[in-house]
Amino acid sequence: MKRYIIIFFLLIAVASSGQEKEMMEAIKSKQLDIAAELGKSLLLKNPNSFETNFLLARLCNEQMNFNQALSYIKSAEQLAKADWQKSWAFVESIPALCGLRRFADAKNAYDSARSLKGTTNSANEVKYWGILLGFDEMYKSWQIREEKDIIFYFQEGISQEEIEGIIISRQHAFKAINTFFRSELPHKIQFFVWNQLDSYNQHLNKTLGFTKPEFLISHNKLNQSPGHEIAHNISYWKSNKGRRTRFINEGIAVYFDQTPHNKLQAARNAYKINPVTIEKLWTNGEGVDASILYPIAGAFVEHLINKDKNKFLLLVQDQTFDNAKKLYGTEIEYAIKEFTELLRQH
Repeated sequence: MKRYIIIFFLLIAVASSGQEKEMMEAIKSKQLDIAAELGKSLLLKNPNSFETNFLLARLCNEQMNFNQALSYIKSAEQLAKADWQKSWAFVESIPALCGLRRFADAKNAYDSARSLKGTTNSANEVKYWGILLGFDEMYKSWQIREEKDIIFYFQEGISQEEIEGIIISRQHAFKAINTFFRSELPHKIQFFVWNQLDSYNQHLNKTLGFTKPEFLISHNKLNQSPGHEIAHNISYWKSNKGRRTRFINEGIAVYFDQTPHNKLQAARNAYKINPVTIEKLWTNGEGVDASILYPIAGAFVEHLINKDKNKFLLLVQDQTFDNAKKLYGTEIEYAIKEFTELLRQH
């Protein structure tokens, strides 16, 4: 479920000004600087608008500014007149509270939202957060195992042999990956394992696996690689304020997936299908198919680590191409040229 779609349908009906609609669209398209400027203007014009305060809370959640999000949510709650407005305010408080690691308060907000008669969309959103975070009643039938670094949640039907194998392999993956990153995680990873081999999950309306590293939550299918989602969590907390790109972020997860397959050969196979440039993948890779971007990114991350581990650890904290040019200087151009030549060898 894509949250911005739901919020779009909520606010398109109730927004009282063109600027509110513009702000909503800016958040939807991840143009957060534009949204922030519109939010400032709206707040000056009408500080007592439920929609404005709600949108500002949503913007702050997108920016991971969770304390400020809660401030706007409090204002929205005070301005809310109808139950559907109160319901949406509670819904928007859930990610903010989770981001601040106030999980008990997030559960209370979830219960409060469920108790109100909101809209169909707000009810769907409450359901989504409940399943994402483990609050939903369905998890009462799941087996929970808390280990050293990870809390595992196993859907019913997964055999005990499979459970033990997953726990051992994921704990080994955590140790191996964090030996490299040495990240300090604020709490244990919550690791949900669904009893399915197919990627699409109808409960979450999303493809497995995926990770919300700001919350240290991963949802996985049975045949997920041991390290991919764990690497997303660990690398995120090397610097949770850093800028990320799809190319480097997914490259990290592929390289550290703890599988023995030849990363460079997989990248060569992908490059043969689509000989896209590294610069394009790095600076404009959002629209590139995962079957192309992931293997090339994984092999490129391997290439950079082999060249200079310490510089790469700095790159992890700001993954933009511009930062790479600052960190590596002309070396990054040579590294890209050298790697591209490796891709062309078959």
